[in-house]
Amino acid sequence: MNQTLRSPIDLEQLNQISEGDIEFEMEVLQIYVEDVQQRLEGIRLAITGGDKLQVMKEAHHIKGSSSNVGALQMRDLAVKLEGLNLAQDSIKALEIFEKMTFNIQLVANFVAAR
Repeated sequence: MNQTLRSPIDLEQLNQISEGDIEFEMEVLQIYVEDVQQRLEGIRLAITGGDKLQVMKEAHHIKGSSSNVGALQMRDLAVKLEGLNLAQDSIKALEIFEKMTFNIQLVANFVAAR
């Protein structure tokens, strides 16, 4: 799985928004990780409860914030989740959720290592 070998963050994109301020980058990424972890819990509850609208709202938010910080793999997963028909694809939604959970841990590890 070569996705795990790549950085979970597009450093060029992050550098553009931070104008090279590493301290600011770390602060933004820490806030991002905390926010996404909370939203993933909301997604988990919404999937198990069959609440498609809440899944879409949370995925949409994650999509936007991920784009902003350069977490492009997470953004792509959020796009997939946002577009699912939860009633027909609850198993697929859980699979994407698991990938998102793994990905946010990669981002958290990335932040901790810097």
